[in-house]
Amino acid sequence: MPLVVLTVVVIVLIATYLTWLASRLDRLAVRVTDARAGLTSQLALRVAAAGELARQCELTELGAAAARTRAAHAVLAADSPLDDAEAVENNLSRALRSPAVAATADRAPDALHAVDVAAARVALARQLYNDAVRDVRALRGRRLVRVLRLAGRGQLPAYFEIDDALPPRGGGDGKNDGDEKNTGGGTLNGDMTGFAP
Repeated sequence: MPLVVLTVVVIVLIATYLTWLASRLDRLAVRVTDARAGLTSQLALRVAAAGELARQCELTELGAAAARTRAAHAVLAADSPLDDAEAVENNLSRALRSPAVAATADRAPDALHAVDVAAARVALARQLYNDAVRDVRALRGRRLVRVLRLAGRGQLPAYFEIDDALPPRGGGDGKNDGDEKNTGGGTLNGDMTGFAP
């Protein structure tokens, strides 16, 4: 009789653990989906701010980079791999760091400030997304999860790696001096809605 009870207890514990693992995989998958939606939203806001700055200051190179990036976002909306947009996002980042953009501090300080805020939020949203991807990949990499196929046959989510660093902005009205940080530990002024925590 004690052996039967022990067997039942072991089976219940194993079933509970496997159920917990499956549930955690589901929650992490939802987290990745939400983080991706937040990231794509912040990328769209950045390209909109860049396009507005290009329009106000007649920056041809920035305007072209923004247009190419906007076109790539139509693909992102169709749930294609995020890395399809990495090249155009990198081009936009480089265009935003050009001397011509920095020179707009006196002509369009508000538009430049909006670009820098949007870029800082992209950096934060990208970090949140990559953290979620890391957690999913770590759990799906466990031997038990692989052997029992608890994660199904879906593809592993991929990291989104872009150059999202901004140069320090100096001078002007001081709006871009230390208001936003584009590192994961920094703080951002303003509303941070629009992407998953």
